[in-house]
Amino acid sequence: MSFPPPVLKFPPASLAGEWWKDRILCGDAREILASLPVESIHLAITSPPYNVGLEYDSHNDRMPYADYLRWLSTFWREIHRVLVPGGRFALNVAPTSIKDFRPVHYDMARDLMTLGFIMRAEILWYKQTMRRRTAWGSWKSPANPHVIPSWEYVLVFSKGSWSLPGDKAAADITAEEFIQFSDAFWPIAPEGRGRQPFLKSLYPPRRGRKAPEQKTEGHPAPFPEELIYRLIKFYSYRNNVVLDPFGGTGTVAAVAARTRRHFVHLDLSEKYCAVAAERVRRGCAQQHFDDLLAPQPKPPPPPPAQNSSAEPKKRGRPRKHPAL
Repeated sequence: MSFPPPVLKFPPASLAGEWWKDRILCGDAREILASLPVESIHLAITSPPYNVGLEYDSHNDRMPYADYLRWLSTFWREIHRVLVPGGRFALNVAPTSIKDFRPVHYDMARDLMTLGFIMRAEILWYKQTMRRRTAWGSWKSPANPHVIPSWEYVLVFSKGSWSLPGDKAAADITAEEFIQFSDAFWPIAPEGRGRQPFLKSLYPPRRGRKAPEQKTEGHPAPFPEELIYRLIKFYSYRNNVVLDPFGGTGTVAAVAARTRRHFVHLDLSEKYCAVAAERVRRGCAQQHFDDLLAPQPKPPPPPPAQNSSAEPKKRGRPRKHPAL
């Protein structure tokens, strides 16, 4: 992989070879998805625009609800096509607002299963944001109290099979991580300024070097890196290919590269693509990531101690055979 990874404006001059692998692809994600080879992706992770009026760099986030679902279905169809048999799709969905509440996670799950996906899990990402809430509705009264969701959903699907074939030696999740991640309640603070505790523990800086920070660069809804790390380690092998069709500022690409997976990052915004390329470059240029994430071979057992001065072990007297 070159550093920084090339930001490739779509369509490229040539589609020869694996032109799409380890690339920041800038353009209409539907057109790019349509050009990817069939069964070329092992894991797709994304969070589509929430359609609640957020200020994205190059997207209208206020569509009529039915149009929004139809628009997303064009992406879901292509993701199903490019996934390998048994490939996974992890979809982050946020609950809608109080006044315009819709069961968007249910509607998306229904559409995905209609397209042939197998729904395999529903993870609750608990964002731990209740202390900052201000909208209570009718305070201390049953007149009209408001329930404010402090979580988002991560819906996980498979294509065609529950099982994803792979080399057992390339499964790099630890026993502790497997036990922790298999609990579907994931308390992870949302992305914030500066270094998060997760990054601090996973990527300790070398002497004289500052640890990488997660920077949003103006993106209204960035992923926390720990959320993506869990999904990648739990649902893929090393050297698998991880796709994010709404790549934003590159959290999925950056974490995939750090955990020794290939990435395919799609986004329409040239600004976000440039940030994503820099994040991947900044993370992968620090060689200690590979050292941290690579499984360490077990040392061979020490040879048995040799003591030349020790007396030979006494054997019992041979038994006499009876006379014939």
